[in-house]
Amino acid sequence: MNRVVRRSIALVTSFLIIPAISAAEGPSTASEAVTDEVRMELFEARDRAWRSFFTDDPVAAIEKILAPEVIAIQESSERWENRERLVALARAMKAQNVRLLRLEFPRTEIQLFGDTTILYYTYVFATGNEKQSGTLAGRGTEVFVRRGGRWIDVGWHLDSGAFALKNGTWVRAGAPVPQ
Repeated sequence: MNRVVRRSIALVTSFLIIPAISAAEGPSTASEAVTDEVRMELFEARDRAWRSFFTDDPVAAIEKILAPEVIAIQESSERWENRERLVALARAMKAQNVRLLRLEFPRTEIQLFGDTTILYYTYVFATGNEKQSGTLAGRGTEVFVRRGGRWIDVGWHLDSGAFALKNGTWVRAGAPVPQ
C-alpha cells in the first residue's frame, strides 16, 4: 500500500470513526468551569435564600428566590419541606421575632452544568430573639437553576456533618466531649 493510500485511510478514520466512538461514549460528565461572575451570582443567590426567612416580608422574599417546586431536607427532621411549609416556618419565626445573628459559609465547592448548579458547603448559622438564641453548624448541598436570567433555589439538604453540639461546644464526631 502506498503512502498516499495509507494517509487517506488515516484521514478517513480520524474524521469518521473517532467522532463516532466519542459520540457513543455520551456527553462529558465534567462540570463547567465557574467564572468569578457566576460564582458571585451564586453566592448572592444562596445568601438571599438563607436571609429571605428573616426579612420584613419573608413571604415575598421567599417567593422570589425559592422555586415553587422546592424540596428542602432540614437537619434532624424526618419531614421534607416544600415552599408552602417553608413560608409557614418564616411566618412563625417572624411572629416570634426571630432574627438572623450570624451566617457564614467557610467552604464552598461548585459544580456547574449549564443552567443548573450544585453548591456543596459548610455553614455556621445563629438565630435568636429576646428569649433565646442558638447556633447550628454543618454541611449543605443546594441546587440552583437559572430561570429568567437569575438563579432560583430548587432544593437543599442540610446536616450537622462531622460535628455535634455537646455541652455548648461544637465537637467533631468521635472526639471527647468537653467537660
